[in-house]
Amino acid sequence: MTRFAVSAHDTRIAYDAEGSGPALVLLHGGGQDHTVWRKAGWMERLAGRFRTIATDIRGHGESDKPADRSGYAIDCHCADILAVADAEGARRFSLWGYSYGGNIGRYLAARSDRVERFAMIGVSFGPAADRAVIRQIEQRWQPVLDADRAGTLDPAQIPEPDRPIWLSGQVPVMLTWLGAMMDWPPVEPTDMRCPTLWLSGTANLMAMEAIGRYEGALRDTKVQVRVLDGLTHAGELERADQVLPPLLEFMDAA
Repeated sequence: MTRFAVSAHDTRIAYDAEGSGPALVLLHGGGQDHTVWRKAGWMERLAGRFRTIATDIRGHGESDKPADRSGYAIDCHCADILAVADAEGARRFSLWGYSYGGNIGRYLAARSDRVERFAMIGVSFGPAADRAVIRQIEQRWQPVLDADRAGTLDPAQIPEPDRPIWLSGQVPVMLTWLGAMMDWPPVEPTDMRCPTLWLSGTANLMAMEAIGRYEGALRDTKVQVRVLDGLTHAGELERADQVLPPLLEFMDAA
């Protein structure tokens, strides 16, 4: 059953929680919601070991969706995670983030001693966003938004792969939270306050390139790397059978 916590500026954050044991907060990827963890088999596998708390990141799922970029400042995202933890009575907790959720999670793990252990899945350290990529996405969708607002949009003219995204109604809020990421400061391995697992599939080429770049900079930090042979970025979520063993090994090392 979906629960709600109230964060900064009365923003409601939806989440699901089950199981018993140490608190573990899960952050999904961009354009997803908290149900992806259950669909991919994570929740049932974790329920016997943790109080597993899967949140809807603001702008997603049943959480509130601010209309302007200021509502997606990284301080707001960090406040949301803490609000959910407070609602569950979790003074300290572990945090796992996949994709966009991993991007967000590293900021809280770099700022708050309430995070005991952090796992970042499928993304990189450094800047929060590639500005060129964000600009490309904005340029791809802005004409569609403009035509829709002018009442001249013919959905049949939207390329077939993009049509389901448009019909989902997510595009305006997606462009808002994507744009907000360009204002977030970089986070580096030396910033991490807690033990951190940086996990990637070898077929996630962007994450693997970043791991190669940082290889010599991880010594004397709290960050360790684990790569999983053959997994794509999608597989890092969908293949719970392969991803959970190293994550649980990381947790057991506490």
